[in-house]
Amino acid sequence: MATWIAHMRVAAHFMEKYGHLNNEKFLVGNIGPDCGVPNEDWTAFTPDTATTHWKTSEDTIDAEDFKRRYLRQADDRHPFYLGYYFHLLTDIEWSKLYQRKKTEPLYKSGLERNKRFIWTIKKDWYGQDHLFLQNHPDFVFFTVFSKIEAFPNDYFDFYPQDAFIRQIKYITNFYLIAREDPGRDFPYLSKDEMDAFVQDTIKTIEGIYEPPVYNAACP
Repeated sequence: MATWIAHMRVAAHFMEKYGHLNNEKFLVGNIGPDCGVPNEDWTAFTPDTATTHWKTSEDTIDAEDFKRRYLRQADDRHPFYLGYYFHLLTDIEWSKLYQRKKTEPLYKSGLERNKRFIWTIKKDWYGQDHLFLQNHPDFVFFTVFSKIEAFPNDYFDFYPQDAFIRQIKYITNFYLIAREDPGRDFPYLSKDEMDAFVQDTIKTIEGIYEPPVYNAACP
């Protein structure tokens, strides 16, 4: 699954482009599917990822089924659900990236030696997040996300009531308590690869998303 800052970078594009999405509901929706409670080693979640990520099989996310169920009505909850939908679309694109990367010798040999090698790989994934934040102090993570104090679950019965604010606090602490060395090597994911992923995903979602049409007020 894509990193949290990758999701927020996608969200930030749409927040800047569309005024009706420039709010914390849409932003939190973009990390919504990652609000399950992890076990001790983060290998399983409650509810499980099949539920939170709308999976029809181990590797298949049915984002369009989510869209049919939750994006038919433009009510107060719509921005959150739209963000949730964008998260699913972004994870689909990340899965494609990961499948490509797994064919590279560096990934392939490491994963064949040790299934937990993924955690070595993820140091680069999240390292790129830390570098991005260090270079963008005005990013929505700082200006909006980290300032959220309350976010009740008014959206899904499979999450506990405090699921979203708990994860907001966890993600905020995760990125604020550590810094990344900009001079180290990133053999498993370069800055250019992360930037390209974000831009390509934005283009993909732009090709799918149909923003509402507002009628101009009559003079």
